[in-house]
Amino acid sequence: MDSLNQLGLEAWQHSSSEGLLITDREDRIQRLNPRLKALLSLDTTPASVEELIAATRTTLPELATIFETGRLMHAPRWGSVLVQNPSTLRLHWEQLPLIVDGQPVGTCTVFRDTTTQTDRNSARQTFLSMISHDLRTPLSAILGFSELLRYNHEGLSAEVQLELLDSIIRNANDLNRFTQLALDVMYLEANVESFETEPVLLEHFVRQWFADALHRLSPEQLQFRNGVSSPSPARIAPSALHRILQILVDFALAESPEGRPVELSLEFNTARAHIRIRHEAPNLSQADAATLFTLFQSRDLSEHSRPLLHRAQLYVANLLAERQNGLLTLLVEPDDAYHLDLALPLEGILPSV
Repeated sequence: MDSLNQLGLEAWQHSSSEGLLITDREDRIQRLNPRLKALLSLDTTPASVEELIAATRTTLPELATIFETGRLMHAPRWGSVLVQNPSTLRLHWEQLPLIVDGQPVGTCTVFRDTTTQTDRNSARQTFLSMISHDLRTPLSAILGFSELLRYNHEGLSAEVQLELLDSIIRNANDLNRFTQLALDVMYLEANVESFETEPVLLEHFVRQWFADALHRLSPEQLQFRNGVSSPSPARIAPSALHRILQILVDFALAESPEGRPVELSLEFNTARAHIRIRHEAPNLSQADAATLFTLFQSRDLSEHSRPLLHRAQLYVANLLAERQNGLLTLLVEPDDAYHLDLALPLEGILPSV
């Protein structure tokens, strides 16, 4: 990093309202700005990520988990987390690799506080405008095509009638998905309590979900790869996890090129289980990825810039994850493949996700 960039970074880290953490390849902390120090309630600056995790594991387990799951990855990652201590904050974060001469030399993690009431009121209005439009569009198509079939079916060929029925079914499915999104958002925004969880053998749960999913998907679309098994159950809310998996797989399939499979995998470490979904996303830019966990944001509601349904649903998946002490992140690998990673606490482990 040249001297001019160093000076710019020095000025930004002290004046920015965003929390900033910069680490090197060995996970030594190079910079931790005053804003992040305040967010983490730190009296001193830790020398390493290991010390930072130790300092926040008890008081801010949500943030400690981000640092734990991102160590030594050096890949772009994005997520959103609700911090409960000392006050409730919604933080959107992104972790980007620092590259010098084509080689990764560390990471930069930025935390943005999005909890101001003015922003949330504006964002709710944006969402209501968006969803009311998106509910009316398929409903109008269903009514129009249904009336056409009802009053003009004698003059329509069998082929045209089938095309109209296909359109009605397609729009009905869209209407159902938009309605489910609206209901999910309203429920999760109104009820902030954590879900009741229970110990479940996650390998069995995921295998059963995968078998059910193959009733609507082909093996060419979705593949399952299991890593090392774990005798320890994970603590989950089964119905919420079922919904999360549906949202994540639908997102991955919608982003992937036709004919390219989505890979579902399950891995365990000593503290948590990881459900990972690997997929290609040639139309998803890193700028888009940074906003995926933010449904409520002011945006132009023209058709060109409207959020896609499968992307907007990641906001719901993230809330469902954190209500059962889970952490949902998105990362992109050097070969441009994306990973959705859901980390869940294992039974008997301090729930730090």
